[in-house]
Amino acid sequence: MNKKEKSKYSIFQNVGYMFGNMWKWRKSMLVTTFSTIPLNLTATFIGIYLPKIILDSLEIYDAFSYIALVIVSVFSAQTLLTFIKDTVNKNNDHWNVSVNIVSNKYIKDFNDKVLDMDYEMLENPDIQNLSERANRIVSTSPSPVLSLHTIIASFAVNISAFLIFGGILSMLNPLMVIILIMTSYANYFPQKYMRNYEHRERLQREAVNRKFYYLENMSSDFSYAKDMRIYNLGEHVKSLFFKILKEYTKLTKKLENKRFVSSLADIFAVFLRDGAAYIYLIYRAANGDINAGDFVMYFAVIGSFADWFSGIFNTWSEIARASLAMGDYREFIELKGKFNQDKGIKLPPKDTPVSIELKNVSYSYPKSETPTLKNINLKIQAGEKVAVVGLNGAGKTTLVKLICGMYSPTKGEIFVNGHEINEYNREEYYTLISAVFQRYKFLPVSISENISVNETHCEKIQKCIEYSGLEEKINKLPDGINTPLVKEINKNGTELSGGESQKLLLARAIYKPSAILVLDEPTAALDPIAESELYEKYGDLASGRTSLFISHRLASTRFCDRIVYIENGEIAETGSHADLLDAGGKYAELFDVQSHYYQKNAGGENLE
Repeated sequence: MNKKEKSKYSIFQNVGYMFGNMWKWRKSMLVTTFSTIPLNLTATFIGIYLPKIILDSLEIYDAFSYIALVIVSVFSAQTLLTFIKDTVNKNNDHWNVSVNIVSNKYIKDFNDKVLDMDYEMLENPDIQNLSERANRIVSTSPSPVLSLHTIIASFAVNISAFLIFGGILSMLNPLMVIILIMTSYANYFPQKYMRNYEHRERLQREAVNRKFYYLENMSSDFSYAKDMRIYNLGEHVKSLFFKILKEYTKLTKKLENKRFVSSLADIFAVFLRDGAAYIYLIYRAANGDINAGDFVMYFAVIGSFADWFSGIFNTWSEIARASLAMGDYREFIELKGKFNQDKGIKLPPKDTPVSIELKNVSYSYPKSETPTLKNINLKIQAGEKVAVVGLNGAGKTTLVKLICGMYSPTKGEIFVNGHEINEYNREEYYTLISAVFQRYKFLPVSISENISVNETHCEKIQKCIEYSGLEEKINKLPDGINTPLVKEINKNGTELSGGESQKLLLARAIYKPSAILVLDEPTAALDPIAESELYEKYGDLASGRTSLFISHRLASTRFCDRIVYIENGEIAETGSHADLLDAGGKYAELFDVQSHYYQKNAGGENLE
């Protein structure tokens, strides 16, 4: 196996981890499963010895009553054993329910990890791949991780039967046992190759699956519905789907072909192994070396011996497969973030503005050769209103995410109130920030809950709604602020327009008491009147907070104390609106281009 395909945890570590979880979450699964080991061994023993006992009785005893007693006793023991096994299985706490409980526990831990890990990690393609594998491992049925206890119980039965009946078979001829072991061991290599191949090639299959999931989500997402119809994207989606299907079929055929060759090798080895053993057994019986009872018993042992030996390797392969899968899951669950999740220094008061300083900060996205931000040095005074402007892709949103603690600088440091932000506890640090980001999702709960995040200060909520300009919309709703959002979940829910959604996000940002206010393109979906109203309120909105207003519309910048103009990931200019216009640099040039379209009507006449 390729070294980089090996799990960082040993099989015994992963098995111990899985058993520890099962014992913690569902003890009955382990107790019941392992109680079946002696029962299955006994059943196997009786099944092989029963024909010998009957034939030996017929040869030795003449009395029919004694022979009948022997047969009835053996069959009674077998029936009793079957009854006990059935009783154990019925008392297995409803097997599927138990498996679902363990699966749900793993899924809960997975979801907790996703919600808890650093935001930056969620955007890393390698971690996204690992996340998909970890999720599929514990949520897909059948999964070797969820059935490991039964696999190990089967492994124990196989190895015990192999040792017991191998000893019996060696009494016939020790060389036969050696030959059976060697030929059975040869079957292990194709299986090992297939297991390693499937694990090694999983990344290609996962990449194709991600494409399927993307197209599936896009096809069912209402936000794409208009474009699908206007631009006839449905046909393009279909062609993409069939292209991906062809790619998936090619990978599947390659895998199935290798499985077929592996199966042929296995069948050929079995034919040679069992054929030679049976010929030898017939030869011994023909020479009178063994009686009819022994012949039948050895015949059954030979037929099952290879199965037990192969079962040892097959179940061990399944254990190794489960270990590899659990290794991926544990690697994801145990990922360590860069931000401090331990005890941090004391926070500044929420209602007090803070200073922010970036020293030589650079940032590069994973797998990107070009840094998005380069050597940023910026000081923001406590209570200062700063506009960060620039063309699309200049690095404005990346800068905001760094200040918000979503990203960690590739180089350099960020300080808040004189302390490097990693000195604060991550969750506590987030309480300092209110933000309106460009991308958002609303919870399928009421408008008031989306604003207050489950708090119930109705008067405060109402004031925030009025301030954000959403009051008129909400007053028209039958249930007012108690109206739920997301129609797909709530039948009586409502859907907000783009501008209304931004106003709701603004209301949520106002509601939260914070030292830092971040508005990332908050007017992108607003009409000119609503945008103008927001600019007029911005001073009051940012009062008592340090604020960052990110925009590519330079008309918004005059309401800020200072403007930072970013170009190609670097601070090109900084100063007040008037100072930057007087300087006649990049900012003034871009402002002149934008204002040109506002100052002229469609016919080219100056509106002033």
